[in-house]
Amino acid sequence: MKILLSPAKTFRKEALSSVPSIQAPRFPEMTEQLHEELKKLTAAQWQKQFKLSEKAARENAARMNSAQPLTAALAAFHGEAFRSFHAETLKAEDWRYCEEHLRILSAYYGLLRPLDAIVPYRLDPADKIGGLLPLNLWKPILTRALAEEEVLILASQEYARMVEAADAVFVQFMKNGRKAPSMEAKKLRGTMARQIVDLKLEQRKAVRQLQVGNYRYNPEQSQAKLWVFEEGEQE
Repeated sequence: MKILLSPAKTFRKEALSSVPSIQAPRFPEMTEQLHEELKKLTAAQWQKQFKLSEKAARENAARMNSAQPLTAALAAFHGEAFRSFHAETLKAEDWRYCEEHLRILSAYYGLLRPLDAIVPYRLDPADKIGGLLPLNLWKPILTRALAEEEVLILASQEYARMVEAADAVFVQFMKNGRKAPSMEAKKLRGTMARQIVDLKLEQRKAVRQLQVGNYRYNPEQSQAKLWVFEEGEQE
C-alpha cells in the first residue's frame, strides 16, 4: 500500500532532531527543468504570477537563486496536514514504515519519499512556468511509478490529478452532507495518515475501520474508488 499526501506551502523553521539519513529524490532531471524556469522569474513576476505578497515574492525568488539547506521531506513540510501528522514524534520503526508506505506528491519533485532531501519551494500542479506545466510533466511519470501499487489517496483533488493509478482509492471527508471545509479536511488527512503509521497497516481495506475524530467510513455513500468518511454516528 502506498499512501499519498499533498505537500504544503509552509515549511518548518527549525530542523527536527532524530531524523534518519536523507537521500536524493528520484527524479532530479525533471526538478532541474522546473528549477531552470523558476530561477528566471524576478520577484515582481513571482508576485504577479503566483499572487504573492511582496515579501513572499522576494523570498521565493531568492530561494531559486541561492543554496538552501536540505531537509527530509516529511520533516520539512509544516502545513495543517503535517502539523496533525506530528512527524516530530516519529520513532525509528515509524520512519521505516513511512519510508516504505508514505509518499508526498509534489509539483516540484514529483513523488517524494519521506527521507528525500528537499529545499523550500513554491509550486502547484497547475502553475505554468515558461513552457512547462507541472501537472502534464509529472502525470505520466507518477502514473508509471505507482502502476503496480495499491494506492490510498489522502491528497487534495488538486494533487490527486497528478496520478492515474489503476488501483487507487480517494478518501473524502463529508460534513453535514457536504465536503468537509478545506482546513478541517487537511487536518483529517494528516490525522488519518498518522493513525495508519501508528497501526502499521499493510492492507488498504483496514483503513475503513478507522475513526478519525468523529468521522467514520460510510459504506452507503462510498464507491469502489471513493471512500467516504462522514461525521457523526454511522449505522
